Amino acid sequence: MACSHPLKGQIKLVSGSQRKKVLNFDLPVKEAAFSDFLMSSLSKLKLSKEEKRELSLDHRKIIQQYLSLDPKTLLEYVDEFVSALPDSNKKVKVSSEDFGSFICLAAISMDKIPKTMNISFDLLDAPTGLIPMKLNKKLCQKNISVNFLYSEDSWVAPFETLYKVAA
Repeated sequence: MACSHPLKGQIKLVSGSQRKKVLNFDLPVKEAAFSDFLMSSLSKLKLSKEEKRELSLDHRKIIQQYLSLDPKTLLEYVDEFVSALPDSNKKVKVSSEDFGSFICLAAISMDKIPKTMNISFDLLDAPTGLIPMKLNKKLCQKNISVNFLYSEDSWVAPFETLYKVAA
């Protein structure tokens, strides 16, 4: 968890003309009750015994921040990302990490990516298992390709349950 920044995210956009645009996002940090960090509050994640042993207080805090994200705030971030996409029909490459990957997944799941745009995503350290169930739709669309990448020092790496949805 040393080099990962789970509560921050970056999205890089490169269009056919090699114009590069960088968006930075911060996950709004909310105060949580101590009871929100207990294993019983995370039971819906269905973590394995090994994953539960790896789950530190820092991990619980990160997970709780993702789970408590206000849907309106997420929609604002998704809209900001989608409005930054180029208007042209050229191929667009999107690279993101941590919370930026979460925003990209939400944009795809909300069906916000224009159908006329060919777009490929490289999502680094995306906690796919934390996407709200109502948004967790299939990512297969003709105009969208998604590549999931996980770094060894990522906060999500020890928890296959949090990213196996993407496999």
